[in-house]
This record gives sequence, C-alpha cells and structure tokens, in this order.
Amino acid sequence: MTDSPTRRSRSRARTARRLTLLSAFLLLLTMLPAGVASATGRTWTVYPNQSIQDAVNRASSGDVIRLVAGEYKNQAVCVNGKGLTIVGAGADKTLISWPDWTKPDVVNANGSVTPGDQVDAPAGGNACWSEWASHDPESVKQGTLQHQLADDVSGLFFLNPNGPVTVTGLSTLNHTANGIVVEGGKKGVVVYQTKGKGHDRYGILASNSSNIVIKYNVETAVTRVPSSNTSGNSGTAGVSVSDSANANALVQGNRTNGWNIGVFIRESRTGAVVGNDITNSCVGINLFDDTNTEVPPNQASTINAGNFAVLSNNVHDNHRFCLAGIGQVAARLKVSGTGIAVVNMDTVLLKYNTVINNGPADPVQLLDFPAAGILLLSLPAFNTTTPNAAIPVEKVAVVSNKVTGNTTAVDPDGPGPQPAFRAPLDIEVGFPPGTVLADPTNPNNPPIPIPPIGSGILFQGNTCGYQLVGLGAGNVKIDCGAH
Repeated sequence: MTDSPTRRSRSRARTARRLTLLSAFLLLLTMLPAGVASATGRTWTVYPNQSIQDAVNRASSGDVIRLVAGEYKNQAVCVNGKGLTIVGAGADKTLISWPDWTKPDVVNANGSVTPGDQVDAPAGGNACWSEWASHDPESVKQGTLQHQLADDVSGLFFLNPNGPVTVTGLSTLNHTANGIVVEGGKKGVVVYQTKGKGHDRYGILASNSSNIVIKYNVETAVTRVPSSNTSGNSGTAGVSVSDSANANALVQGNRTNGWNIGVFIRESRTGAVVGNDITNSCVGINLFDDTNTEVPPNQASTINAGNFAVLSNNVHDNHRFCLAGIGQVAARLKVSGTGIAVVNMDTVLLKYNTVINNGPADPVQLLDFPAAGILLLSLPAFNTTTPNAAIPVEKVAVVSNKVTGNTTAVDPDGPGPQPAFRAPLDIEVGFPPGTVLADPTNPNNPPIPIPPIGSGILFQGNTCGYQLVGLGAGNVKIDCGAH
C-alpha cells in the first residue's frame, strides 16, 4: 500500500512540526545555565554565636559569607541590593533556624493573641519582610499586616541584588514565609545542595529573576494547623520560579516532599525542569500562566509564560488535598492528586517523565482542578481586566512518558447524595464533560464559557492507560503506544 500525495504531504508536515518543537528544546537546553556563579571579593567568616546579618551589612557585592558548621538560631537574613555568595559547611552541618511556630497560640488575659513561640518583627520589619508583605496575599488579613510582619520572615532573602547570587551548603528551618528567596536577581541566581524544612510559603523561590539554577536541593514540608500565625497548609511550593520573563532557568535534581506544589513554574518563560523527584503534593509539577503577578504587586501579568522542557522527572504518590486559589477564588479551589499540570502555557515539552500512582486524597470529593497523571488545561483569566492576559494551553508535546496507576475524582450527581469515588485516569486534556465554570467576581455566579485548548497538542510514544479528551479539546488525540 502506498500513501496518496495528499496524505504523504500531511504526514511530512506533522513530522516537521514535531521535529521543529523537539529541535527548539534541544537548542534551549544548550542555552540554559549550567555552572555556578563565582565570587571574587572578600570572604567573611561567621560562627553560630554571631549574626549573619551583621556580616551581610558589612559585605560588598561579590563578597563571600562563609558559615561554619553549627546552628544559627533565630536568624532571618535580609540581603538588600547586594549580590553575595553564602556558603555553609554542608546541608547537614550548617542550619539557619527560626523558632518552632507550630506550637499553640496563647490567649492573653486582655484577649489578645500571642503566636505560639513566634518571634515578632520590630515595628515595620525590615526591607525584605516589608517587600514580601507588599505582594503576598497571605500577609494581609482584613487590611492589616499580620503580627507586624512577623509572618513574612524568610531564612535568606535577597532583594534586588546588583550582582550574582549563590547559596549552597546549608539548611533552613521553620521560617514563617520562605527558606531561600531571590527577588529581582537579574544578574544570575544559583541555589544548590541546600535543604529546607517547615516553611509556610516557599522552600526556594527565584522571582523576577534571570539565569536561574536551582539544583540538588531537598525541600520537606510540614503540615500546619490553621491558627493566627499560619495559613494552615504545608507551604505553597518546595521549589518555584515565578514572575520571570527571561528566567532561563534550570531546575534539576531536587527532591520535594509534602508541599502543596512540588515544583511551581509560574508566570515565567524559558527553562527546563529535569530529573526531580516529587512526592506527597497536591500537584507535583505545575506549569502555570494564571495572569496574576506578585512582582511588581497588583498588576496583571504581561509575561507570555512557557517555553519549558520537563524531562526525566519522577512524579509519584502525590495525594495531598489543598484549598488553592488567589484573588476572588482565594483558598476556595479544591485540588488533590495531579502529577504534572500544564495550564495556559505554550511551547512545553514533557518527555521521559515517570508519572505514577498520583490521585485524590481520602475522603474523595469533587475537585475544582482535575486530578490526573498528566493534565493539559486552559483556565479563564480571573483577577484581571487585561485582554488576552493568558493564552490557552498550546504547542505542548507529550513524548515517551510512563504514566500509569493515576486516578481522578468522579461524582456523577455533583452535590447530590451519591458520594464521589476514585477512578483511573492517566492523561487528561481539557475539563471533564459536564464541567460548569462560574464567574467568581459576580455574586450571581453566572456560567462562563469553557476556554478552548489551543493548537499544536502532540502525543507520541507514551506508556499510559486511561485517558480523557475533555471539553474544549477539539480533535486532540492522546497516544498511549510506542511508535
């Protein structure tokens, strides 16, 4: 049998599109940063009974802060405007810690509440704490900053450094906002071989930055009980790249356990997520263009998020339950058990990933964000009036992944008497049939159209089982067999 000229031409066109996309990502990988930023200035040595902040204040951009082995208790460091290298004696030897704020709050005789074992910030805090509070929705309740900014403490916070930043060989513990943050790191950011545990927002975050390397770190979350000094979740994300139009990011070889999101690529363009191990999350890897931006605050994003390769990651046993969402849907969206999600981004390659045994938590309930092993989704642009603030998910290649043993939540009668149950689902494109989206900005909650899936969705050579082509997905065909 021979193909007709028309069929042969179409086949060649499809092959050319696939090769073009794959070639683009091979080129992307050659462009990503692979090395470690080096410092050429003076070295300052700090001991556990000394203040890291004092050394930072004395240092100049390009200097090295060397932390000898030991625990640096009750320390939260703000590096404002300087590019420094901070080096510990090893992730298991050098620890920057904050008090264990999971202890119960104390109700005083006058009715005021003292957060349990939490160190309050000085009035007004410092530049880094104030900056975080200015754009973090969790920092403000009823128009008032929590605990005079005590809820915005980070272990190491680099704010608008004027040179490269490197952090390695240390651990952070229990900080009420983040472990390690670089905001405005346009000269390069490297965080490697660190550990973090028990932070309430992010373990490691590079925001509004470029030339980002986050690799070989271990981030462990702690589930919190809601109180006056905690959001009641296990932390937004273990590792995140956010609000970075020229991220040029490499997120490689990290291990995350127990976060709301294991690896969160949000409002950012160009990078690779390679060889990470992610478990016990609500969503394992989330590539998300949500039209919102944290830096600068209160502005709709104009970043055309996407151009990421997601390669050879092990995303498994993610079953946590979260109430997610910001703005009008803050803490209202039920999310649980999704392995890898690509939402509203374009030009994404998912290849050689192992995505197994992810699914909703017990008790099973209907979710606002569909659970599946791999999910490709277009969401409506909430929280902004900017036209075309987020495009539909498009130009996504899903190639040679192992996607098995994943489940979703099914509730055939919605809020009716029949309980939701767990059903197999390895790959989903679009919303499940029957989904109705409502406008959260309108008190009458009128239905809004399901956003369509964009063009250029390709599946090839995957090992997978149950699959669903949902609403707005058009003629997408999911391939679960080797070619």
